[in-house]
Amino acid sequence: MSFTYEKAVELMGEARANGRLAHAYLITGPVGSGKERFAVEMIRLVNEGLDPDATTLEALRSSTMSVIGPESRSRRITVKAVRALEHTLQMAAPEGITKFAVIKDADCMGVEAENAFLKTLEEPPAGSRLLLLSSRPEMLLDTILSRCIQVTLAGSAGPVVLSDTARQFLDSLKRHAENGRGGVSGALGLMSRFASILKEEKAAIGKRNDEALRAEIAHYRQTTEGDYLKQRDEYYKALTEAEYLEQRNRLIDFLMMWFGDAMRQQNGGKHLDLPEYAEATRHLAQNLTIDQLGQRIEAVEKLRANLNTNVFEALALEVGFIRAFG
Repeated sequence: MSFTYEKAVELMGEARANGRLAHAYLITGPVGSGKERFAVEMIRLVNEGLDPDATTLEALRSSTMSVIGPESRSRRITVKAVRALEHTLQMAAPEGITKFAVIKDADCMGVEAENAFLKTLEEPPAGSRLLLLSSRPEMLLDTILSRCIQVTLAGSAGPVVLSDTARQFLDSLKRHAENGRGGVSGALGLMSRFASILKEEKAAIGKRNDEALRAEIAHYRQTTEGDYLKQRDEYYKALTEAEYLEQRNRLIDFLMMWFGDAMRQQNGGKHLDLPEYAEATRHLAQNLTIDQLGQRIEAVEKLRANLNTNVFEALALEVGFIRAFG
């Protein structure tokens, strides 16, 4: 489940008040959702009395607060950087101060750096907390994911910015609502459109990353060992898959917003995530009961959960869309 920035801060405050803060958090969400701002708020929440003018992670960097992220050339987080972060965590801190280690774009660690970080994640030094920030958590090892409490931020307040891909899908939802195409055939039609949009998006992502890899090969072939270029090939393959999964999850987010807006209109709510499609979601609100909308939202959540397993994608989409629209 995703939360607004404000709600996530509120829940974290309650967890601290109840002595239930975990030692490691994975803070995820789309670009612009406030991941770094939330990390800053968490550090301030635990370590009271910090400089009020220090409003960024870099400004908070100190002997008890380390920040690492991708390095310029490779856009990777190196094992060396992870070791330096771990060294800082082992150092003594003033009484009453909790040490923090923050890894920005944690999905850029890669397997070697992640494995190096695992021991610290499994046995964190006393008086320390770990914050991992990522827009693509799908690229992280399962052993990393299982040892962190995930906090997913929903995005910035106000109407959602729509990409061309999102508009294509939302226009299909609008036509479906206006035409009143119900039943299994209508659901499968929407599913087919969803799959077609994703296929086009994956092809575009693959092409973009193939071009980036070819550019690196051309630039570094004479100056870099072959192992490095092989690692970059593997990196871009993983990046393509992660970016595809990110796009797929984003489309499912829009599906949740679609039904969520219908529920808000049914309850007289003023805020809409998708105000451009207010007429279509109003049509849903008028033709479905609150229980029916709740069942559709539940079906979409189930679809998301199934897609995050090893289930066959096409089958999961078919079942999910029939449950949500059939």
